[in-house]
Amino acid sequence: MLKDLATLPEWKAVCKRYRHDIKRFAIEGLGMRPTFQQEQLFASVEVGGSRTSVASGHGTGKTRSAGVIALWHLLFFPQSVLMFTAPQIGQLRNLVWKEIAICLACLKSRKLAWLADYVVVQAEKVYIKGHSLEWHVLAKTAPKHQPTNLAGQHGDNYMVWVDEACGVDDAVLNVAMGALTHKDNRAVMTSQPANPTGFFFDTHHKLAKKNGGVWNALTFNGEASEIVSLDVIREQILRYGSRDDPGYMIRIRGLFPDLGNEYLITHSMARKVWGGRSVYAKQHKGYGYVACVDVGGGTGRDDSVITIGRVWGYDDFGDYAKRVDIIDVPFCRNKDDLYDIAGCLKEQIRKYPNLTIVVDTTGAGIGLKQHLIREGINFFEVNWGRPCFKDADQKIYANDRALAIVCFQRAVKSGRFRVLTPIYRPKIEEQITRLPFRFDEKGRYKIPSKEDMRREGIASPDIVDTFCFFFLRHIQAIPAKTESMGFNSIKAEVIEQKQQDLDDLAALMS
Repeated sequence: MLKDLATLPEWKAVCKRYRHDIKRFAIEGLGMRPTFQQEQLFASVEVGGSRTSVASGHGTGKTRSAGVIALWHLLFFPQSVLMFTAPQIGQLRNLVWKEIAICLACLKSRKLAWLADYVVVQAEKVYIKGHSLEWHVLAKTAPKHQPTNLAGQHGDNYMVWVDEACGVDDAVLNVAMGALTHKDNRAVMTSQPANPTGFFFDTHHKLAKKNGGVWNALTFNGEASEIVSLDVIREQILRYGSRDDPGYMIRIRGLFPDLGNEYLITHSMARKVWGGRSVYAKQHKGYGYVACVDVGGGTGRDDSVITIGRVWGYDDFGDYAKRVDIIDVPFCRNKDDLYDIAGCLKEQIRKYPNLTIVVDTTGAGIGLKQHLIREGINFFEVNWGRPCFKDADQKIYANDRALAIVCFQRAVKSGRFRVLTPIYRPKIEEQITRLPFRFDEKGRYKIPSKEDMRREGIASPDIVDTFCFFFLRHIQAIPAKTESMGFNSIKAEVIEQKQQDLDDLAALMS
């Protein structure tokens, strides 16, 4: 039977060696080689009574650091309690508990292996044998309207860790920080810096040490991380379009973006979409025609719209990025007469060879969907609220709507989108510059709902919604002319061209 850990002379000896040196514990106890950013975090947290706030990009090792620090705090502070909290506690528990288990396995293979015998890992708690009630690590959350769920934790060796802190309500954070009543209590907040307001933002500004506050504000840049490869950074710059893109600043550089302009497309950017010149050059062979359809709600507020575009490409960056010319808006009425819409679509099918049809089949679009099925007309469906299909997109965009609108914005900015018809220009100019955006607690692009936009006095962007449909991942045009170069030929050249893109970018960065 194991003796009580707190009574062992050897435990008191290792406490003396590691209690105020997390880096030493990571190296000697776990066989870990911390990165310089992890060393910064360790040095900040190990100070008694410390307050540490980390604005972090992707790939900086902060989750592994959480596992190291959790095990360090548990092993070397008697009757210690470390509480993790986050907006989605299940995901946090899975990630941090996994890192604790990995660190514990490393501990068992080193000279401090005897300490591992005292650690019990359960689904909702990690504790020291014989002290499950008062010496443990736990995960707990509190809904916005019940912040006191986090109350009740106190003690000499208490620590709170808030992950994805940008997504935690300030009232909840105030309760969590209010429990730090003892001299050596510690607090850590980590997050992608998605929200330029709130308590987490303040810890990097008016509450930061540099401004006379108590919070040690750290910025972890994925570009400088030893964990992230240069190839990944290059690809992300190509994907986002620039290092100053708000999404890139949040997710890679760990910086709060400048959201002084709350709309995705500025007036100067919008002016680029007009003009008689197509976005196509000689090398852009094999374009096809696409009709995008948005059905209004029938209340007189929303328009039903059909937009015809000439489409080439399938990617969102590089030489094969999607290009769209809007050549006609043959239908725009604030009525949802399905027979009129279907009749107009049939006219377009006769007019444009190999026409691809895209329909928003949610809400009022359900009726049109059923009618088109009965008529034997094939179409692609749009479901704005659906999560993105690709894992990589799920990390950047809250849903398909956010993906389509942001990719549309990048096409406008880079000159890959043109409106070649003057019809409805005043309405389009208003809608295209009134596309608000936000970031969620995971640093993903999020577009306010039409109801939220309406409350802010923003008209429903019905025509521009159809513009955005073109940029959904699953929407690709069938070449209008079969003898033209199709997408199979294009894709055969992708690997070679992608490498050239990266080489060109490397030359620019050097």
